[in-house]
Amino acid sequence: MFKILLVDDEPNVRQGIKMMIPWEELGCEVVGEADDGDDGLSKIMLLSPDIVIADIKMPGKTGIEMTEAAKALGFKGKVLILSGYSDFTYAKTAIALGVENFILKPVDEDELIDAIKAAGEKITREREHRYRQEIGKEYLNEQLVKGLFSGSSDAVITVMNKYEYPGYCAAVVCSRSSSEADNKEVRRFFGNSGNVDIVSVDLSGTPGILFKGWSRADIKAALTKLYTTYKDRFYIACGEYVLSPAQIKTSYDCAEYIVRCRFIYDHLGIVFPENIRRTSPEDTADYADRIFAYMEINDKEKLGHLLDSFCESMQFDGNTPERAKVICLTMVMEVKTRLSRGSAEKRAECDISDEFIDSLQSAESLKEAVDSIKEELGEISDRAFGKTTKSTMERVVQYIKANYNRELRLEILAGIFGYNSAYLGKVFHQYTGENFNNYLDRIRITEAKRLLSMEEYKVYEVAEMVGYTNINYFHNKFKKYTGMSPLVFKKNGGSEE
Repeated sequence: MFKILLVDDEPNVRQGIKMMIPWEELGCEVVGEADDGDDGLSKIMLLSPDIVIADIKMPGKTGIEMTEAAKALGFKGKVLILSGYSDFTYAKTAIALGVENFILKPVDEDELIDAIKAAGEKITREREHRYRQEIGKEYLNEQLVKGLFSGSSDAVITVMNKYEYPGYCAAVVCSRSSSEADNKEVRRFFGNSGNVDIVSVDLSGTPGILFKGWSRADIKAALTKLYTTYKDRFYIACGEYVLSPAQIKTSYDCAEYIVRCRFIYDHLGIVFPENIRRTSPEDTADYADRIFAYMEINDKEKLGHLLDSFCESMQFDGNTPERAKVICLTMVMEVKTRLSRGSAEKRAECDISDEFIDSLQSAESLKEAVDSIKEELGEISDRAFGKTTKSTMERVVQYIKANYNRELRLEILAGIFGYNSAYLGKVFHQYTGENFNNYLDRIRITEAKRLLSMEEYKVYEVAEMVGYTNINYFHNKFKKYTGMSPLVFKKNGGSEE
């Protein structure tokens, strides 16, 4: 619908034009009237009409003077001049100002309709031309930004003299529902932001964002606001902050890696480079040892915190969803192995089913997998170890007897049971009558004597089986408690005589 402004100092003329022209059929609407050139100029700037139909001779500014002033102020619409004068001088002046038509009064209805149609067609062509130009510019810019994301040397060369920003950063915003409407929301969110280019980085239209000249803090604030505004609708990956157009690929590669690793980071919602750890996680065996320890003492709170820590440890540089799943499964199998070493009557209660292990492979995120592990191991801990009425020191002694063959220090026990190591040592001595190291050595040597009496084990094998990693240290400890070396004891058939 084209907006029409009528400017004439004669009300009857304005009313006549309004009545004679089938505006709706022409796709037009009269949005205002003015009774002189000055009022007409004000209405032009206020209403931004598409077509102005104005008398040439009016009080104050003439129609031509009004047109000249409006054009100088940036008015881009079309002007049709009505005049009772046939002097060619007026026509030449009107044409020089870009007036579309010069129509003599009294106005012929058909002539005015034809002039309005011609002006409307010209406006339509110009709009289409501008649209094609904008689309062309957008397309070329999109290809340029995609080239920068891919590291195209041609794209980098193109912008080297064009971009003079202090820094750059790429980000990718994934709709959790793969919604086209969500992708449009991202573009609208940054619609009024300067120095931001948004392109589609895949066939589903996922927005890739290039920030130019923004500070790190402003980028983080903007992406955080986007995430909180549309919470749960987006998974946002932000790349590294770089200082040169040639490094934009590095920033995009970082964001793209975070997108590929969505399984690992999905629970964070919005991921920045600082969320990626630079060191690999602890050995799964170490985690399994500590997890099993907390299960044995039925401390599900510490078990939960440890598994949360395990989940966080998966956020390391170079990890992949496939590798993270393998690490999870390996850790669970390590725990399963430790549980299977328990007493025969508890093995059924301690079993981690194959069905549960298989279910971990179908988890959609690392957090979902770890939460499932937390629930499963917590239930096993309740079944197998949660019914004891033993005191804390009884449980400490029970734990030592069950784990004497592993690395065991007072500090480790203190951490497991939540005590200060010095305090635990004091209470332990009061309860057992021995200090911790002597108690542990006695249990180990007792078991070593049993194993050495069997023909199938060599001395060094027995040392390892009871928790001594140094054969000489084992030899000295054994002799201290038995008065003879392990080898002599074995040759005597397991006798100390």
